[in-house]
Amino acid sequence: MAMGLGGVRGFAVSSRLWQLLLPGLMLLSQATPAVAVGTGAPDPGGVWFTQDRHSTMRFAPCGSGWCGRVERVLVRDPGATERDVKNPDPALRNRSVLGVVLFELPRAEGGSWRGTVYDPRSGKTYKAVVSRTAPDQLEIKGCLLMFCQTQRWTAR
Repeated sequence: MAMGLGGVRGFAVSSRLWQLLLPGLMLLSQATPAVAVGTGAPDPGGVWFTQDRHSTMRFAPCGSGWCGRVERVLVRDPGATERDVKNPDPALRNRSVLGVVLFELPRAEGGSWRGTVYDPRSGKTYKAVVSRTAPDQLEIKGCLLMFCQTQRWTAR
């Protein structure tokens, strides 16, 4: 499977999403992972390069959890559009994917943040688990049913 959380190739569900989001996630962190008060889970906050380094993603507080937005596309695929043309809502199909919330992580569980990731290349939403495994590293897991793909993003 080739899932594309943020647009990085090689993800089990949509390689296009991984190619867009994952490449550019960067972390503005301290020497040790920060832990959100009362959650026990290190926060994913910061700017990250996606695994293929095609884009950067910024995670910031959002409600009681975290949201991840496409900050910058560093490598453009030939013929690819930066518009959300596959969005299931026709009214949103002309919007730019830059700045769009792709990750919504409302809850901490077992040292990770859990929620969903939207893949603008397919217009589909998948389950997501984001874990800060080191001060300069995030582990991103996207799942469709029982099939999951994991990527490692590095701080900018």
